Amino acid sequence: MVFRTHGFSAALLAIVGGAAIASPALAEVPWAWANLRASTDQVNLVSASGNTRPATVADCFCPGETLSTSAAARAEVLFNDGSLTRVGEQASLRFWPDTRKLLLNQGTVALFVPPNQGRTTVQTQNATVGLNSTAVVVRYVPSRQLTLVMALGDSATAPVLVTTAETGQELALYGGQMAFIGGSGWQVVEFDLLEFYHTSALVAGLHLDDPAYRPTPQDPLMGVRPDLLRALEQQTPFDTENAILDPALINDFSPEASLQDVEEPLLTAPSTPVEELRRLTETPPGVVNPLPDLPATASPPAESPLTVGAPPVEGPTGTPTSAGTPALAPAP
Repeated sequence: MVFRTHGFSAALLAIVGGAAIASPALAEVPWAWANLRASTDQVNLVSASGNTRPATVADCFCPGETLSTSAAARAEVLFNDGSLTRVGEQASLRFWPDTRKLLLNQGTVALFVPPNQGRTTVQTQNATVGLNSTAVVVRYVPSRQLTLVMALGDSATAPVLVTTAETGQELALYGGQMAFIGGSGWQVVEFDLLEFYHTSALVAGLHLDDPAYRPTPQDPLMGVRPDLLRALEQQTPFDTENAILDPALINDFSPEASLQDVEEPLLTAPSTPVEELRRLTETPPGVVNPLPDLPATASPPAESPLTVGAPPVEGPTGTPTSAGTPALAPAP
């Protein structure tokens, strides 16, 4: 996966400025149940009392239960409102009754929310992700206190909002933008949507990159496909000369081992140039370009509220929400 950022300074910090964006009030359709539509390898459902049972297709994933996946396992879950969730390997996920709140304790999920269902949130130990009628990928790595949030489309109602647990900082993500939240630092970059669709097993078979695809009337992604395709069409081509090349950080959603080499360059203010980052992989699967600057009418904050600190420590996790128009700038 390739990322775009502004100049590769020692800090590699992306500052998101602007005022908070208020999401319009929508009638909320609470989640009452979800059904397991597909699974590979070992997928379990754990009750609130701790009883574990193997999950099979058509099983109810009920409020209060935890859905867990083993190594190399995946699951697809459809909620009563039509929201579709794909769960990657080594994940732990649950939701609260009569809400639209998912708790991701570890692992990766891709969430597709249809129009007019209300505000949906995904919470990790260090961040909260809010969205309306769009799609996101959220990953949490507990041992690194690292949350990744990828916005796949541009909702007509509001951007994806990521809020950091530690400071309450809000970040607004638009289609093709990704936020990293870890320790006391965060960064926003742009990722290659097309490359992600071509290489990630998490979205395989969904035809998210195909404008000629004609879904069936029962397709749960029918309502969000236009927004996803629009974000894909609007993304400018990636220039590998000015990109960070990421070794399987996003594409494989593999265990923590794939994160070790790349987290620290992104979150710990490296002094290495682009070529040094490229050495991490001989055949990089994607690219990333810089985000656009704030428009002339916007007033960025006088001083950055956050700077990148030390690498994330071992322990619990979190997720972010954001508002404002993103811009990239070097850390002070």
